Amino acid sequence: MNLLFNISKTTQTLLGATFILAVSCNSASSSEASKNSKPKPNDGCIREICTVRKSDGEKICYFKVGCIRVDGWDTLPEVRFWRKIVALSKDSVLANIVENRRLLVVLPKKLIDSLEKNNRLVQLKDELRNRYKLDSSFHIRFTSGKSHFYRFDKIGGLMERGIKLFDSFGVDPFYAQSVLLIESPGSNKQKSIAGAYGNFQLMPFVARKYGLRVDRYMDERENFDRSAYAAAMLIKEICIPYARKWCETYGFEVDESALWFKLLALHNYNAGAGTVRGAMAILPKDAQGNDLIKTLWKTSVGYFKSEAQNYSQLALACYLEFEKQNMLHTEETRVLYSKN
Repeated sequence: MNLLFNISKTTQTLLGATFILAVSCNSASSSEASKNSKPKPNDGCIREICTVRKSDGEKICYFKVGCIRVDGWDTLPEVRFWRKIVALSKDSVLANIVENRRLLVVLPKKLIDSLEKNNRLVQLKDELRNRYKLDSSFHIRFTSGKSHFYRFDKIGGLMERGIKLFDSFGVDPFYAQSVLLIESPGSNKQKSIAGAYGNFQLMPFVARKYGLRVDRYMDERENFDRSAYAAAMLIKEICIPYARKWCETYGFEVDESALWFKLLALHNYNAGAGTVRGAMAILPKDAQGNDLIKTLWKTSVGYFKSEAQNYSQLALACYLEFEKQNMLHTEETRVLYSKN
């Protein structure tokens, strides 16, 4: 029985709609790309702190990073994949190819759960391979949507607050924005399995290192300003210096103003400098600049695995989705100031 079209009349209709949805999503991306032509390379990395006043009167402040599009990061399959995931409902899953992040089709989560319960996912994967003419060596994965977590509409004034605090601590506001968008868009109550907590997802020992109280009676990681200070110092004293050190140690160029270097520092923030060192030690020496990050995405060693690989992919995807969502209904955009 063909699962994609013969499970039941109801499912046929549902699947037909989701196939159309997947095609429409891809078409929209192409349409958006044609409307918003990429800046010319000589525009450089536009780094401005902008305020967007939405039609409902809410003010959103963010750090504009133009070189994400100038350098083509937005066209990479890994970034396009995560953009779809952070914007997709938890009631849906995206069928995709593990090896290259190719997007196949959006399907109802209930359908996937039902097929898994009845041990029929293998049949669905075979049908997808036939439909898309895929080699049997490709692995198909079903990834659930995460728009319920990535509530960029709830981040409100925290973005501006984080940007200003990091700037006052002498740390590039890009890092404040990236961590906030990935770790706690709209909430500071998320706690990781490892114990990271708060808007900046600080581990207890990191928080204590920078003077925050974390015990059974009080957890200052819930305090935005205090957590922002600890996160900024961690980036300033550990993440950036060790990103530079690993580059120098293993023969890679160093450019702390470049976006790729900032993404490398974010990997240190997420996985720890020691874990990132293990991955960089085995990178080919011709993977310089942007290619260093792209190669890191496909490098698995020690504790540097899927989650660690994905972190800078998410940083790029979350920025692009945040900007898209908050620019849909705006009345004005005004540059507050620019930083070189």
